[in-house]
Amino acid sequence: MEESIFLIEEATVGRREFHLAVALGALLIAVGLGVTPFAGKMFPNLPGYMVAFASFMLVINVLLAALLFVKGSIEQRDNTIRLAAAYLFVGLIFIPLLLTFPGGLDNRPLFGTTASSIWVWTFWHAGFGIAIMRYAWSPAKIDMQPASLGKSILGVGALVIFLGFVATAGVDWLPTLYADGQTFFSGNSLLIPSIALATNLIALYGVLRLRGRTPEQLWLAVGMVAACLDVWLTAYGGERYSLGWYVAKFASVSTSLFVLLSQFHGLTVLYRNVAEANRVLSNMANKDGLTGLANRRSFDHLLGQEWQRTQRARQPLALLMLDVDHFKKYNDMYGHQAGDECLRLIARELHRATQRPGDVAARYGGEEFVVVLPNTDEEGAHEVARRIVDAVQTLSLAHLHNVPALVVTVSVGVSCVVPNSAATSEALISSADFALYRAKEAGRNRACLGVFAHDAERDAGPGVVGAEAA
Repeated sequence: MEESIFLIEEATVGRREFHLAVALGALLIAVGLGVTPFAGKMFPNLPGYMVAFASFMLVINVLLAALLFVKGSIEQRDNTIRLAAAYLFVGLIFIPLLLTFPGGLDNRPLFGTTASSIWVWTFWHAGFGIAIMRYAWSPAKIDMQPASLGKSILGVGALVIFLGFVATAGVDWLPTLYADGQTFFSGNSLLIPSIALATNLIALYGVLRLRGRTPEQLWLAVGMVAACLDVWLTAYGGERYSLGWYVAKFASVSTSLFVLLSQFHGLTVLYRNVAEANRVLSNMANKDGLTGLANRRSFDHLLGQEWQRTQRARQPLALLMLDVDHFKKYNDMYGHQAGDECLRLIARELHRATQRPGDVAARYGGEEFVVVLPNTDEEGAHEVARRIVDAVQTLSLAHLHNVPALVVTVSVGVSCVVPNSAATSEALISSADFALYRAKEAGRNRACLGVFAHDAERDAGPGVVGAEAA
């Protein structure tokens, strides 16, 4: 059993996904270049636009942060926790942004001045760029301590409260905005968006250095292109409700949405891989590795289920127990590899003989097999047993120690009963096992009915002769 069966490897970037990401990144840049000459064109104030935008950004960023926090906690990866903290910062910063935005919840800022929301916007983009730089340039360690998650969340919350306080109560101590009385930034204050843009460009470079080894990194790079576009168009538009300002909001959404969608896609792929691994493990747990038939564990479970079902329906249940005649001598003479191949061929014949829904063939142990035949009376079960005896003999596998057949043969014990409160599945197995013993005593290469199925002894001799005798 290979160890790789139990490992769910981290998702890698496919060629189509890479080309899609490059195309979307190029589209964002093209949109930015196309909008820039018209960024200052003014548009009407759409009622409720800022509230809807801020609410959407809060939800998708907190959701993305939650997914990344869970992922980082499970994988114990510090850098994933750092990325989660970056998006949590973006989500929470929209609370003070909405409270300070004129025309958001009220016509006037609920806290601070008209410039307060611009400062919150600046802290948002500069802080996010720094957080992504921290993610991109930190080693991907797998050494996260349990306290790291809580500290990160509390740290982000405290930082947002502090920056909100600075942007409102401390706005008088910050550089002057609206120096020309109209645009956000002019003169010396243009340095403010320049610093925010520089941090995002450096962060973008840091993410590109990772070469998009994972979908998370690939789509983070596209998101950082959108983040740079957001800063550029907001600064170039210069005023609220300009074309640049409106388009920048779509870039803001793209910054987080691309990474969020990549996480959902990753979860889908992971679920599919886990489901496939579970299927493989289930097969390994319930199937015999050599023959591909059900194993002893699966047989016990299935027999119990069929016993209860047929007991309720008052239908007959038959059991065949098979043993390869003189198999130890066959192994000693022809080798274990030949013995394994012999068992596989017999298993193939059992599979062919059990094609009805509900029929189950299983390897009981060593060279012993069992067949469960629901809703089958003793005559039908005996007929299936005789077909199996004939089929195995027809394989013509040489076995010089199996006299007089001189080929590999099997002996079969057959038992059949209509389950009732007085009968047990263990008694059915014992009856089939005793019938198998009688088949061996009678000369092998035959099927024998157990006393559980009928009071009288009935034997089916070798091959076609046995079938006729019955």
